[in-house]
Amino acid sequence: MPYFSGLRILITGAGSGIGALMAEKLAHEGAEVIVTARRKEAASEVCERIRRHGGTAHPMVLDVSKLGTFNAFRERLHKAHGPVDVLINNAGVVFGGEFEKVDLKDHLNTFQINATGLMALTHAFFDDLIQSPRGHLVNIASASSYVGLPYGSTYAASKWAVLGFSESLRLELKERGLDNVSVTTVCPSYIDTGMFDGVKSPLLSPMLSPEKVVRAILDGMRQREPLVQAPMIVKHIDLMKGTLPMPVWDFLAKATGMSTSMKKWRGKH
Repeated sequence: MPYFSGLRILITGAGSGIGALMAEKLAHEGAEVIVTARRKEAASEVCERIRRHGGTAHPMVLDVSKLGTFNAFRERLHKAHGPVDVLINNAGVVFGGEFEKVDLKDHLNTFQINATGLMALTHAFFDDLIQSPRGHLVNIASASSYVGLPYGSTYAASKWAVLGFSESLRLELKERGLDNVSVTTVCPSYIDTGMFDGVKSPLLSPMLSPEKVVRAILDGMRQREPLVQAPMIVKHIDLMKGTLPMPVWDFLAKATGMSTSMKKWRGKH
């Protein structure tokens, strides 16, 4: 029996990109998928593709920036389909540019969706995860959770917050003896979904295909891994930053293109 068979999985931001691809792959492996997006049409299109291939999926509207709607959303979901076993916090936005030239509302919206909304939705569904025999929380962070990201400062800050939140919650669950719930944090480099059009991938960190990232996420979920990092260089960033003197690290970040990768960002958000 496939690992995900019988699990009810809620995915945010699943109307396109890796969210949609995860929904399709998980449904193919027997999961019942709740596909959410800000637009009902986007979620419905993903569900139609899933159903054509014999999978089970339900479209629901969810705007992760609107924290005050989460309790009502949970009640609708429970009434229609029941509690979830897995929550995948995938929804995210990015804005690039010189800090003061990016509108403040875009900075705040980035943090609201990528971090605050993620935490609030996890809070709303935490009882579902605790009560499931195979509860799992998956938070999509970023390789920028480990490094400063010039021209993408708020995006990096939001992803640092996601990593810190996820690690803290993972350890808390362990301390509380809630071994039925796993936490997996996903830290990929740039993904070729359109969000990062215009970026120049750093040395040793090529643009990742959505298929490769989703495959790594699902493998990590099966193994209940605490961290999924891609490409390999991401696994060594903490060691390098902690070992090298700051001026050397700064030089290395610039020489490899990490400090300048977002300089010409023009992607969709």
